Parts: sequence; C-alpha cells; structure tokens
Amino acid sequence: MKTTHGMMKVNLRQAKIAFLISGIVFLLFCANAIIIYCTSQQNNSTVAVGNCLFLLPVLMGVLIPAKNFTKLMNLGGKRIDFWKSGLPLYILTSLVVSLVALILCKFLNHVMLDRIGGVMDMFDAFGFMGRGIVAAFFQMSAFIFLLASAAHTLTLIQGRWYGWVVDVLIVAIISVFTPVAVLRPALVWFFRMIIFHNSAVVQIASCVVLGAAVYSLSLIPIRSKSV
Repeated sequence: MKTTHGMMKVNLRQAKIAFLISGIVFLLFCANAIIIYCTSQQNNSTVAVGNCLFLLPVLMGVLIPAKNFTKLMNLGGKRIDFWKSGLPLYILTSLVVSLVALILCKFLNHVMLDRIGGVMDMFDAFGFMGRGIVAAFFQMSAFIFLLASAAHTLTLIQGRWYGWVVDVLIVAIISVFTPVAVLRPALVWFFRMIIFHNSAVVQIASCVVLGAAVYSLSLIPIRSKSV
C-alpha cells in the first residue's frame, strides 16, 4: 500500500461511489432510451446513452483526492506516491469510458435513429467522428483526461488561499471574457484548441499537455496538505 502501485489499487477500490453514481446514471439513461425508443415519434430526439459514462473519470478526479488522501497518508503512504498513483488511473479510465461510449455511439445510436429523429452525442457535437473512429477515440480520451486532471487538482486546492484565487479567476474568466467582445476571442481560441480544432493531432496534444500540466500542479497542495 505504501507503493505507487499499491495506492493505485486502493484508489480504484475506494472509487466505489464514483462507479455507483455513474452506474445509476447509466441505468437511468438506458431506461430513458428504452422508453423513448418504444414511444417516440420521428420528430423527437434524445441524448446518447454513452455520454453519461464520461462522468466516471471526473467523479474519480473529485473523490480520490477528497476521500483517499488522508486515509492513505495515515496508513503510511508517501505523498509523492499518492501523486504518482492518480495519473495512470485517470488515463486508463478515460480510455476505457471513451471506448465503451464510442462502441455505443456506433451501434446503439443507429438503432435509436430508426425510431426517432436524432441522437445528441458528444462525439458528433464536438466533430470528432468526422475524422474517423480511431481519431475520435483518442480525441475524446484526451479531452476526458483533461477534465479528470482538472477535477483532481481543483479538489486538492480547495481550502487553500490559492484555491480561492483559482476559483475567483475561473468565475471571472467565464463572466468577463464571455460578454466582453474584445476578450471573447481568447476564450474561443482556448475551446478551439481543446475541442474544436481542425487538426485532431493538435487537439489531442493540447488536451494531453494541458492535462498533464494541471495534474502536475496538484503536487503543490499534496506536499502541504495536512492529514
């Protein structure tokens, strides 16, 4: 348990709440899809079942540092090992949920489209499917990894003065950059880089580099966090 590998296994086992919440949401989406498939008309639409799977890595990014850090430190774990243990989990989970969601997108969505007017899927909404199924898989995986890394670091910095600064900055960017015309292009550029860029390579690289950088910053609160 004191090693990075041991902490990875503990973090995965202790992520039961994340799996439970994601599983419940997935079942609700499935039930909704079945009802819509049996009762809806061609002019109706629904949200793709696979979309809810992306909730799992983000929830893990919140719950692992919030619930497991103190427990692992009290069991003799090292802070640096805890920091190392999260990154592989977020990468693996992002890859798995993206693969499952992509499979559902390719097969289940076509079944739904036989009965209803449209299925809203993140792969299509972000334009990933237009570059092929392989590129779509890696693009979504990279984007979800970025979200999980951001959730992980933001959770760890809460309660610190720099956590409050980051929270204020995020709110300020959203509330100021969006309505102010001269600042809006900066926000558009950012989302273009991580989601809507014409080049899949650029989008994937942007998400991976930014996600790794954001995750690396979590070492700062980990080193100083009290147990």
